[in-house]
Amino acid sequence: MPLPALLRLLAAAVPTERIQEAAGEVLADPALQRDLPAAAPPPTPPPEWLAALLWALAGAGVLVLVGLAVAWLLGRLRPGPTDDDVIAGAADGAPVAIPIAGARALAAEGRFGEAIHALLLETLEALSRASRLAPSLTSREIVTRVALPARAREALSGLVVAVEVSRFGGAEPGEREFQACLDRFEVFLATYRGAA
Repeated sequence: MPLPALLRLLAAAVPTERIQEAAGEVLADPALQRDLPAAAPPPTPPPEWLAALLWALAGAGVLVLVGLAVAWLLGRLRPGPTDDDVIAGAADGAPVAIPIAGARALAAEGRFGEAIHALLLETLEALSRASRLAPSLTSREIVTRVALPARAREALSGLVVAVEVSRFGGAEPGEREFQACLDRFEVFLATYRGAA
């Protein structure tokens, strides 16, 4: 039997008064909501001073960001030493002074590895003062990039290798190794000064 016919049959079976009575009982229940809720009030706008403060903070943030971007850009555009812009030699043509008293003092205490390292550091620091060396250069990069006479480059390379062997290779140098490094330093100094 189709659904509309079934509904008509049920409606005919239940008297209309009974339907109205059941509907009245349902509507009489106090737990049921009979009225539509009132519309929610519109949200209150924030006070004017708060809006002005937020705009001021946003503007200050934008100004700070613009200032940082300009400072970064100026730092990138400022000429300075780069890895590819390494020039050897003192600006005034004077020989480079390299103090080695600290290295000698460490060697006198029997700390030969530290003495060799101090000797290399003093040499590289003097080269940095006399040349435009980028701070990011490693010892090996300095040896290959700085314009040095062949004997000076060879002597400086020997110092670098001696430090690498003692600091990273675990070999503990003795007095003989320190003396060999001191000889390399003297060769470096004499040939570097002779080219200046």
